[in-house]
Amino acid sequence: MDLRKRAAAPVVAVALTLAACGTSSPSGGSGSAGQPGSGDGSGTPIGGNTPACGWVLQSDADVVNVAYPDQSATYWVALIPNIPGARLRIDGQYPDARYFSFNVYDPALRPIDGIADRDIAPSDGTVNPYAQPGVASGGHYSVRVEFKPRPDTPAANTLYSGSTTLGDALAIPNPVTAVLYRIYIPADGLPPNADVPLPTLTLETANGSSVISSQAACSEPQLSTLIGQLGALDLNGSLIRIDYPDQLDVLPLRFPTATYPPTSAVFYGLPDVLLRILDNLSPVELPAALQGTELLSGGGFLSNSDAAYTSSAFSRSDGNIFVMRARAPSWRGAPGVNFNAEDLRYWSVCQNEFATQRYVACTADEQTAIDADGFFTVMVSDAADRPANATQDHGITWLPWGPYPDGLLLYRHMLPNPAFAQAIQNVPFGTDPVSVMGDYFPSVAYCTKATAEAAGNRAWDVFAACANETAERAP
Repeated sequence: MDLRKRAAAPVVAVALTLAACGTSSPSGGSGSAGQPGSGDGSGTPIGGNTPACGWVLQSDADVVNVAYPDQSATYWVALIPNIPGARLRIDGQYPDARYFSFNVYDPALRPIDGIADRDIAPSDGTVNPYAQPGVASGGHYSVRVEFKPRPDTPAANTLYSGSTTLGDALAIPNPVTAVLYRIYIPADGLPPNADVPLPTLTLETANGSSVISSQAACSEPQLSTLIGQLGALDLNGSLIRIDYPDQLDVLPLRFPTATYPPTSAVFYGLPDVLLRILDNLSPVELPAALQGTELLSGGGFLSNSDAAYTSSAFSRSDGNIFVMRARAPSWRGAPGVNFNAEDLRYWSVCQNEFATQRYVACTADEQTAIDADGFFTVMVSDAADRPANATQDHGITWLPWGPYPDGLLLYRHMLPNPAFAQAIQNVPFGTDPVSVMGDYFPSVAYCTKATAEAAGNRAWDVFAACANETAERAP
């Protein structure tokens, strides 16, 4: 059968999906949208493929603040139907930023495959600036998404989104692919896209000989532009400024995963989170065999395949100040740290709300106070409850709680150095995280303003006083 005839049928569906943003002309950002490599789809186009912005949505703090994003990142989303006999080509330029990547997801928002900046080979004979120091950004690359299962030996610059899993053994077809493009920390003064056009998306036949649908370059998805025309909502800023009513603190509103004393846990996947909620809400302890069962793992909430996370849940019914402390890994660009000698490419701590999945505020590695002992201490409270010594000068990074009865601190480790054995990524399921991470695993405690202020101006003394107070109040 002529492959072009097979591919012509889904063109309408493809156009509806990829043209969701409307017609767009190249704009915003320097240089061209990309230079495709071999098999670049330069053959005869199939049908009338009107250029449009293939990215349907861009994250922002106010409206598109879901799935526990990071304040230092911007995310762009495209939805692509998995069409037999076709593939997706992504043409772009290396941004001048700390990190970028592409991930593909299943309908459960679990990552199926991903490729990090350092692993994306250039298509124009230049050098990848994420793999070698001193190289300018702006070179071109092409990445392909194959709508089939990942082989034992994957091709270079290629992602595979054809199947997802139910458990360890059962693979099922994936009907639609969500593609996420992430950029973290653009260079000083650059906009979220790091001053390069958004990558162009081209559906082509599986051998690259014909184009099914080609999208023009753009600087911002049109849906995000329409949201922006509503005006500066500053919703997140308004939420941060709200102090939770003290009268509600006495209500039994404990967040389902919050425990007392508080704990931190490694995130393995959605079922593991649900199991911990069930265990916390159950009047009787769950059977040991069920507690140790690794169910459907593989992440979730559009998690990044390059990152691993710990979560620390807390509730106002147990205290109005929450504190986290851990030894700080080094990061790329940290003073005195050579290129590729860092422990992690990036790390951060974010204060989130579980039900809405919003971040209230985050602190990135370079923004976080590190004390003389090499530890960071993050304190969360309402502004009215903030201790006077909760300042960067005293080694404490303060984050607002937000107008919620609960809180969830997410601690990210991204792209660990193979020599950094204490990364979250190295904690096997069912293993005590402290046995792997040591001081790098976060300790947590509740506190009162009076206790924190009485402890003095050293972050360690403050945390120790809070931990002692938490232990003394433990039921």
